[in-house]
Amino acid sequence: MSLDSPSVPGMTSSLPSNEAFARRHRVVMSGPLPPAIGGMASVVGALSQSLLASQTHLTLFDTGKKTAANRTLLQGIRARLQLMRDWSALLAGQPGTIAHIHTCSGFTFFLDGLLAFVARWHGCRVVLHVHGGLFDAFLDGLNPAMLRIAQHIARRADLVLALSEDWRERLGQRLPGSRIAVLQNGVAEPTCEPQRGTNARTTFLFLGNLSHLKGVPVLLDALELAQADWCVQLAGNESEPGYRERLGDEIERRGLAERATLLGPVVGEAKQQLLARADAFVLPSLAEGLPMSLLEAMAARLPVVATTVGAIPEVIDEGVEGHLVPPGEAAPLAQAMDRLAVLTPLQRESMGRAAHASYTLGYSVDAMAQTLLGIYEREFVVSATSSTAQMPSTSD
Repeated sequence: MSLDSPSVPGMTSSLPSNEAFARRHRVVMSGPLPPAIGGMASVVGALSQSLLASQTHLTLFDTGKKTAANRTLLQGIRARLQLMRDWSALLAGQPGTIAHIHTCSGFTFFLDGLLAFVARWHGCRVVLHVHGGLFDAFLDGLNPAMLRIAQHIARRADLVLALSEDWRERLGQRLPGSRIAVLQNGVAEPTCEPQRGTNARTTFLFLGNLSHLKGVPVLLDALELAQADWCVQLAGNESEPGYRERLGDEIERRGLAERATLLGPVVGEAKQQLLARADAFVLPSLAEGLPMSLLEAMAARLPVVATTVGAIPEVIDEGVEGHLVPPGEAAPLAQAMDRLAVLTPLQRESMGRAAHASYTLGYSVDAMAQTLLGIYEREFVVSATSSTAQMPSTSD
């Protein structure tokens, strides 16, 4: 399957617009591709539709899992070997190509380390783009031998990308000798106009995996402590088989069925409609990188309640775009949601406009693409080769 990204008409850039500049860099970007759900897939998809596609020769390489969940070990090994062969064939004979590898914690990081090794073997420049809110905990939990391997993978990359200044500091402490730059996530402008004022009670929207890590149990506790009349819609995949059913049982047991609605995974137009109709957004995570759902809510002009984890305090100013609360504490979360719930619609709208203004300045897709292009220009000498290539099918 070929997935060379097309030019994006109608986008403007502060960069020189002549073709000699626009096609200087050849970029092969690996990661899970949409319609896969998750932050990495969202970032790759957004970049593929941004001005990055018109300013570089951009090719996407899908590393998303394609085999069945009950595959055998042998099937998994064969799929991974085929993926490595496809990756090698794509990069062969293209020295100077930027191999931009989206990665995260766990065994995935070491598998992506193999992609980085192959890319370097072909003379490519390697960028490791680190996602996820538990990458520091992942590194801290490795035994000494595996930590040295992880540090070696990062050092051998030409550049490691962190999601925020906070994450640059965390990674720098754990990956000594690595060259680290910051690339903040960005999301697209919503496709739906806000449709506020359609809810019988103030309605908060939660977007994320239904899990302990995203603070869902704390959110239920906050519902029980609430003094104002508000409800919450929870949209997302279950973190493990059976979690949604257990969560539904817990909601029934606590008598919260009229105020907590489980929607399951919601994507595309359906997600845009939820954002347009909600009155506010809540994300009580215990750990984060730079959550895409938070940025989507800001783009949709929603005031937010979120926790002081990861890059979130760099994005939200207390009392301006919404409220910040400590992670894992139900009482402050309930109080913050109460404060938003008792505001008038016009007051919430004012906070939502502030959120959208912050999004426009720093967290749009164009802002992310402009920053990434600047990083490429600053860090890498232009290659003599800039021809496009076809992306092979992958089987993992």
